[in-house]
Amino acid sequence: MEDLVRSKENDGRKNLSSVLYEKARPLWAESAEKSFVISMADGTLAPERFRVYMLQDYLYLHDYIDILKRIRGYAEDNGLELFLDSVIRETENELYRMHIPSMKRIGIDDEEIRNCAMMPEFRNYIDYMREQLDDKGLLAGLTALLQCSWNYAYVAQLLTERYPDEIAASPYRSWFEAYTCADYILANQNWIDVLDARTADISGEAAEDLARIFETCAKYENSLWDALLRTSGVREV
Repeated sequence: MEDLVRSKENDGRKNLSSVLYEKARPLWAESAEKSFVISMADGTLAPERFRVYMLQDYLYLHDYIDILKRIRGYAEDNGLELFLDSVIRETENELYRMHIPSMKRIGIDDEEIRNCAMMPEFRNYIDYMREQLDDKGLLAGLTALLQCSWNYAYVAQLLTERYPDEIAASPYRSWFEAYTCADYILANQNWIDVLDARTADISGEAAEDLARIFETCAKYENSLWDALLRTSGVREV
């Protein structure tokens, strides 16, 4: 698999994105070995488990967008505001023009959506990302949320390369296509470039702190796949 981001240097040291990638790559590789995502790839995932995932992801995306909007409140220049506006638009587009219609196609109705509560593992992850933003500021928030987007791109690409024929025939093919398409890859790269530019002059200690946040978020992602595999029902309020 070709690396999504190659190692770069800035005045003799690696850019932050390379440090983040090195920290998270083993955990992302672990994500790609999770039974849940492999079952999506080979088409054997039980439909009721996918329903749970779609509902949980729907709730998660609402909070993800809320955190993005809160990050925008920290922006102090027009360039960053414009970037965050574009990320918010793209994420809202994913939610309202892609995710919700996909839920409708598999029979999830409005009542089921209203009665669904977020699983503890998803809530803990969202709370952690909010805490990083509140406690450590804009760069911590950008780093935490980037991990989720970049993680999906990595996992989807890796599994697409491993299981091309199976994914082509899988009822969950659109999930892999969504996270390997050119627009999604470009959006991730833009985010990576913005974060690198914003952290070009930070100290080594600050970079390590951001890397710890990124790594912790990757661990949360792995816990989500495990939790989804343990449940086959929708938790109701």
